[in-house]
This record gives sequence, structure tokens and C-alpha cells, in this order.
Amino acid sequence: MICVICKEKITPDYDINGNEIWHGGHNPSPVADDGYCCSNCNDTIVTPTRVTEMIIELNGGKNG
Repeated sequence: MICVICKEKITPDYDINGNEIWHGGHNPSPVADDGYCCSNCNDTIVTPTRVTEMIIELNGGKNG
């Protein structure tokens, strides 16, 4: 599976013992409408974008 944001292969997530715990990618919305994203893009792009959009919405559509 390929990340729709960075175009790299989506690798599984592992626990501290090296056991695979997730291999399905992440929902890339609101950055992309289709497909899946990798954990790195989810953590560094998608989640911050979601938080920013929530803050803007809570401020009545005003950024800041």
C-alpha cells in the first residue's frame, strides 16, 4: 500500500516487542480524500491539520 501524501510504501506499526500491531495505514482526511497515509504523514501532517481546523472552527472561522 502506498501513502497518498508522501507516495512512500506504508509500513506496518510494531509494538516494543517487535510484534506487528497495525498494517492498514491511516485516514488521510482532510489532507486527501481517498486512500491511506503512512504513520509519519499521519503524525506530522494529517493530525496537525485536523487540530488547526478544529481551532479555526472553535474561533468562529477565524485563524488565531
